[in-house]
Amino acid sequence: MSITSRQQEGFTMPELEYMAQYETIGIVPFYRMDRLELVTGAVGPFHPPRKSEVPLWLAVMLKRTNRCRIVAPNWLTYHHLLELCRKEELPDSLFTRLPVHYIEIAHILLTHAEDDLVEPQSIRRLLQDLREIRQSKTRRGFEMLNSMQLQMDNLSAAEVNEIRPLFRHSFDMLRQLDDMAAATEAARNQQQSFLQGSQSQQISQFDDNQLFSEMDESFV
Repeated sequence: MSITSRQQEGFTMPELEYMAQYETIGIVPFYRMDRLELVTGAVGPFHPPRKSEVPLWLAVMLKRTNRCRIVAPNWLTYHHLLELCRKEELPDSLFTRLPVHYIEIAHILLTHAEDDLVEPQSIRRLLQDLREIRQSKTRRGFEMLNSMQLQMDNLSAAEVNEIRPLFRHSFDMLRQLDDMAAATEAARNQQQSFLQGSQSQQISQFDDNQLFSEMDESFV
């Protein structure tokens, strides 16, 4: 499948959230429900209070109809996010590993299942702090950008999406500069080769003229 020019510039937040809705999440059903056959596979049957794993979009739908409560992921808690922020702020620390759609999942849960989260307002604040810390580290990572690669592991989909346009344009500029430098070096080498060849020719002509001059003197 080809990628359009707009997709090369980045996805919109609704598009990223659409992708994130296919991630699985835990729910606790309020009612017994039969097995559901989905395009992506079967889920259920559901027996309260037994926890089940379902796609995020289905969890939100069941939540809206008061058929379940959503179980927050382990990483989406106040204490875990606080610890992540502390780790991210350590000098020379790498990006911590998070779900690839952690930003979108958090936004969906805070929008549709805020009452299922403990200390949701504190979670919002820590998520914002975490994003700002990681954005700062991303900007520092651009200082090590070269025309071959930019090594920043464990970025999420939304974080990659934020830097994609700048990264692509910067990458193109670096490649153009490398091409210009290579062309300049080739021209310099060609010029040096020409000058060396010209000097060798002049020396050869001088030696021939000197030889003829000595021969003329010998006949006098």
